[in-house]
Amino acid sequence: MTSERDPRALVAEVLTATDVDRDHVPRLLDLLDAGDRQVRLGAATALCVVADEHPGDVASLVGQLAARADESLAATLALEYVADRYPQVVEDRLDQWASTVEPTHRVDRSTPTRGGSDGRDVGRTRIAGEGADDDGRQVYTDDGDDEKQPQADDEDGNTIGQRPQAADAEWRSLVEYESRFDRLSILAPRERRRYGDTYRTLGVVDETEYAVGLRLLDSPAEGDGAFAAQLATRLEEWAAISDVDNVVTLYDWKADPRLWLATEYTAETLADQGRFPPAEAAWHAERLAAAVSTLHERGVVHAGIDADAVAYYGNVIEEGDRQPPLLDNLGLLSVYRHQFDPAQFLDPRYAAPEYYQRRFGRIDHATDIYGLGAVCYRLFTGKAPYTGAFDAVRDEVLSSGPPDPSAVADVPPAVDDIVGKAMARRKLARYETAAHLRQELRSLRGDDA
Repeated sequence: MTSERDPRALVAEVLTATDVDRDHVPRLLDLLDAGDRQVRLGAATALCVVADEHPGDVASLVGQLAARADESLAATLALEYVADRYPQVVEDRLDQWASTVEPTHRVDRSTPTRGGSDGRDVGRTRIAGEGADDDGRQVYTDDGDDEKQPQADDEDGNTIGQRPQAADAEWRSLVEYESRFDRLSILAPRERRRYGDTYRTLGVVDETEYAVGLRLLDSPAEGDGAFAAQLATRLEEWAAISDVDNVVTLYDWKADPRLWLATEYTAETLADQGRFPPAEAAWHAERLAAAVSTLHERGVVHAGIDADAVAYYGNVIEEGDRQPPLLDNLGLLSVYRHQFDPAQFLDPRYAAPEYYQRRFGRIDHATDIYGLGAVCYRLFTGKAPYTGAFDAVRDEVLSSGPPDPSAVADVPPAVDDIVGKAMARRKLARYETAAHLRQELRSLRGDDA
């Protein structure tokens, strides 16, 4: 009875017993959320003892720990221990568990389309060759170039990125009708980017002009009923944090006539840049860490930070002008990776171990910190953390880790420590928060403001 009333006594009983009673598991799981830190850690240790004493119960225990891991570091600690002891059991159980919980990051499919205008009036959206342009700007269309456009197949062999020609004028008109913009002018042919096609567009609201990226997103081929709810959650989160510095602004989005976004237009990514001088690299890295810190404070996880997720306006007038880095595609990977090959949307060289093996935990704020570390590697060295084919990269991520930045480029010694800690294989060895990472990056800038 004493152990039921006193959490410390219960933990001590489990840790010292010669015959551990598995009936204590529900109570120990409850104690993972106790207000006393010693009780939480003691309960985690006790659960590890139960797993060792009753291996047949590991699969059941893993599901319960995984359900708490997002909110409890103690649960994460216990899960990592059990994963080290029983890796195959944990891997199999996490796969089963993930398939039974309500999918919070899934997207329905409708065939993406591609094609040219039929020359008809398309409302307020203007394209090249359609009579007078009352604001004097030249605008462009991509009519008739469908056969020249590369097409890709998804993992199920379904062709993506192809739009029927007859629908082209229709979607342009409907997008503008549904959007917050008074007028949209497409300024350049479409660009094939991650998640779909992007048009460089001029948007006008109350005679104020905006450089807009009109994005038509790829979607899976067939719907599963979760499309609107799952993707809407991610886009609502992105829209809610669009006021954060160093985040691409999401102006508007709708699911009809097909899934489209209107964002700030960016022309380049970090993957297009060369190596930055150390002080400049620290400036960019610190700003990105500050943005991620704010996202996490607001409960938003990016889930896909790599060199292509860091965007730049690309409108430098003079060489040497400083452009702010912008986090792009917030939260989209957490949806798309369940329906497409994740390597289409996250460079494997920047992916955290938890993307390769479930025993390293779920995708969460610690995954973003790893991604920040990998981006820091790219900023300071001009190179990705890893090289080689997918299998070789995966093996290195799960075993040896990348070379120290100082072995690749002339960087301050502190960069090795900062990047090494951010990219630690185990989540608990990484920076606890992005704010902590930002503080250390700031020390690299010296007197540079």
